[in-house]
Amino acid sequence: MPARYATVLLLVAGLAGCKTAARAGAGEPAVVLDPAGPEPTAIGDLPILRQKAAMGLVDVVRAELVPRLAEAPDAGPDPGRDALRALAIELALRQDDQPAALKQLQVLARDLDRLGPRASGAERARWHILHGALLSAQQRYAEARGQDLEALAAIDLTREPGLAGDAFRGLAREQLALGQPDKALESVRRAMAVHKDSLDRFEDGVLAVDILLAAGQPVEAVIAAGKLYDDAIATVGPSTLAHAEALAAASSATFASGDLEAAITFLADARKIWGELQAARSDPSLPLSAHLERRLGELDVVTRRAAANSAPAGKAGE
Repeated sequence: MPARYATVLLLVAGLAGCKTAARAGAGEPAVVLDPAGPEPTAIGDLPILRQKAAMGLVDVVRAELVPRLAEAPDAGPDPGRDALRALAIELALRQDDQPAALKQLQVLARDLDRLGPRASGAERARWHILHGALLSAQQRYAEARGQDLEALAAIDLTREPGLAGDAFRGLAREQLALGQPDKALESVRRAMAVHKDSLDRFEDGVLAVDILLAAGQPVEAVIAAGKLYDDAIATVGPSTLAHAEALAAASSATFASGDLEAAITFLADARKIWGELQAARSDPSLPLSAHLERRLGELDVVTRRAAANSAPAGKAGE
């Protein structure tokens, strides 16, 4: 399957028929992997990088990844390099920087094409998960769902619980977008059951609140949001991006449950943290989280409308 992954990405980018350096073309020499090649890229600080991003230093972490990926070996399997590239893609998509995500995904596709049948199931699954996330950002939810299913088919779920959890979370995200909250709830619960990392479980929890609300279970959503809040404080800390995400989830859940006062309070707290984090970022061109920015905007509209509708007639007309 020569250039299979790179060709798919050409279609995603709308570049079909154009030549790109990211594609391993037929004219390139065969890549010979040196079994005694360079050492894999070190990623001992990967948990720290993810923690910093959850705190709100998304742009800082992305900037740190640029030189490290540039210095990483260009050929042959390198789990460390691929893990850093995956994080770069995830953070680019968090900021809705689709061109940057696509660029890194094309490099990952090129590397997979060069490996051919030597690519492991885990390497292929990671690519499908990230490709699905990009398609989801483009609102191509049915195609994204297919990528997550391919990822699940590529791995032994018991041996790759982290990737399995990522694929189940992606699947839940697409099922929610496609109007299938019951299926999405089952998928996100499977993600939470296999994810061991606390940050992964936190991301599962954020999605779970949205799914519970879509499934018409506001009381369960309030409970889930409460746990999410506790996890954000314990895992990442107060006044962080994760804290703001948990507060926004709590605002959505309490609003749906009919507690407008609590929803407004949670929203105000979330907006305060969000404003402070946005003001401190090093790159003002992109939001730290496009999803949270949209969510806060939507909550602001619905809570203001609900407050106006519930105000006494004389006061509402002032």
